[in-house]
Amino acid sequence: KADIRLLNNFDIDRYITLDVEDKEDLFNEICDIIDDHDLANMRELKNFVKYHGAEYGLPSMKVIRSVMKMSSGIIRLTFDAVYQERRYGRADIDKDTGEVLNNK
Repeated sequence: KADIRLLNNFDIDRYITLDVEDKEDLFNEICDIIDDHDLANMRELKNFVKYHGAEYGLPSMKVIRSVMKMSSGIIRLTFDAVYQERRYGRADIDKDTGEVLNNK
């Protein structure tokens, strides 16, 4: 796709089709990126894709949005977790006991 040039306003993204497994893989990749890079909302995700999407092999935001629609609740929870950590700090978990450690 990167080698394809715009010709007469042809939108190549309209013709990209993903099977169920590809959609699931892309969805998991998006969730991991949100968590790993502490992205708290769609605007931050959009900017991340714009500047770093090629490094991760991500398609356009149009394709990403269509994949995110299928599980928007999980995406919302993932964004909210990042937001909550930013606002209230991150609590770590003791790996031996499972106890939540408050690092404030």
